Amino acid sequence: MSIIDKLRPAFWNYEDVAAGTHQELFSFRRKWWRTVILTAIVALAPLIILSIFDYRMTKQDMKRAAILHTHRMVSNTWRSVSFFLSERRSMMEFVLKDNTKKELLETGRLDAVLKNLKSGVGGFADLGVVASGGRLLSYAGPYELEERDFCEEDCFKEVVKRGFYIGDLLQHRRPNQHLVMAVRKNEAREGFFVLRATLDIKPFENLLAELDIGQKGDAFIVNQIGILQTPSRFYGQPHEEISLDVPGFSTQPQVIETKDGKGMPLIVGYAGIPNTSLMMMIVRDEKELMEGWRQSRVKIFVFLGISVAAILMMVLGMATYLVNRIHAADQKRIMELHKVEYANKMASLGRLSAGVGHEINNPIAIVNEKIGLIKDLLLQNETNPFNEKMLGLSDDVIDSVKRCGDITHRLINFGRYQGIRLERLDLERILYDLMAFMEKEAESLCITVHIHVPENFPVIESDKNSLQQIFLNIISNAFAAMEDGGRLDITAENQAWDDYRDDHRDDRISITFADTGRGIAPEDLKRVFEPFFSSDSSAGGTGLGLSVTYGLATQIGGHIRVESEKNKGARFIVDLPVKTEIKDQKDDCVYHPEDHQNDH
Repeated sequence: MSIIDKLRPAFWNYEDVAAGTHQELFSFRRKWWRTVILTAIVALAPLIILSIFDYRMTKQDMKRAAILHTHRMVSNTWRSVSFFLSERRSMMEFVLKDNTKKELLETGRLDAVLKNLKSGVGGFADLGVVASGGRLLSYAGPYELEERDFCEEDCFKEVVKRGFYIGDLLQHRRPNQHLVMAVRKNEAREGFFVLRATLDIKPFENLLAELDIGQKGDAFIVNQIGILQTPSRFYGQPHEEISLDVPGFSTQPQVIETKDGKGMPLIVGYAGIPNTSLMMMIVRDEKELMEGWRQSRVKIFVFLGISVAAILMMVLGMATYLVNRIHAADQKRIMELHKVEYANKMASLGRLSAGVGHEINNPIAIVNEKIGLIKDLLLQNETNPFNEKMLGLSDDVIDSVKRCGDITHRLINFGRYQGIRLERLDLERILYDLMAFMEKEAESLCITVHIHVPENFPVIESDKNSLQQIFLNIISNAFAAMEDGGRLDITAENQAWDDYRDDHRDDRISITFADTGRGIAPEDLKRVFEPFFSSDSSAGGTGLGLSVTYGLATQIGGHIRVESEKNKGARFIVDLPVKTEIKDQKDDCVYHPEDHQNDH
């Protein structure tokens, strides 16, 4: 027997043969499936819905936290960069207020100013004074820019137009990268002039490098057409164009979700630097930012899986327990109905037997009386030559009348239910009395019956009526299986059934009824004791005989087994105790198929 067969509940393969066209209403397997499915839906639906809700909310919270963190980082860095440039602009405006054009053109004056700026706030690479026509008038710094003309450059045009300008990185080859800053000053007599300076980009690089942007994050400054102003981890070096789309210029920090050229999701924070064409951008990998959420997701899935498994186990266990209880209650109900039907049948048979016995006994008594009178008259007239013959015929009639009386008494006794009453019984006598009762039926069916009871067979203590009913039902079934003649062997043995304890082997007997009939199909072998089951629907029976027989045998402490093959006859073995002990029988009269799984 496989593990699945052992775990399969008793009701799984049960079929109520009496249900007819309403078989679905009595299908315990269908009830089990419906109970499991409905209970699982009710139990799991809230859990799954809450898990999905928690999954989505956790993801949204993690993404919202990542966006907020990026926004704060952009805002803080943007303020630092803006402050850095504003401070340098203020210093240049202070220089212009503190010095006239003439003073700035004095020998050594511009060098002294540059030195003070470097030591004071830092970040300045050089200074230059540019005339209103764009010609460089004075220069202080490490590069050779004397007599250079800026009139065609964008920085000069913008500062003339707006009064202040911060430009892109210089395209000239220098050891370090520099930004251009220029401030215009108007003079009443001489028009205007421009103070031009270049700022070292290194402080910006250091500031961006210190940001906590993760292993896959990036931070850089770019102009509006996508040209890098500071080095980038993944998008190139200064003066190179980035592969990302540059968002629209905004003087307030913004965060957007986008994708790179490979389709990878990104969270991009950006902010435009006021009064410039520059934009600071922080690019962060969304998957890296959501790593914490992925760890939480694994925990959620593990929790959900364990919860679902535990709930399903509980649902399966409870459904199996409940349907098993329903199945057991249904079996008890069916058996009680059998008892009622059996009692009604026995009561009807008793009334019928009493009536028939009464009606038959009356004429038989008259016949017995008359034949006795005739015999007395014959004995008084001894000279009649026919006396001897007539006396012999009279004795034959008297014997026949007595036999007829015995038959009517047996009929009345079989129809009378008196409950369980223990008494000492001769098993061989009971079997022979039964066969005497069924002798005519056996002769009409051409069935030969042999009874084998060994000598010194023990006298048993049991209920006579129950034994008669058990043996009668089994013999009747055997006769029904041998319609065209056959042989029935009834053998009694003083031994225990195979699965009983060895120390009780002498306390039990077995009676085997072996016929040569049509046998029982393998698929029906385990169902022969089920209520209302009958392998031959054309016989007109109700399928109650063996079910009632099983209940009667159980009530007196016995057990019934069956062994058979199709078209090779059947063997019914009735195991009985030598001394019956009556006890409270609650479920013993109910047939349980699992009790017979090892009988075949």
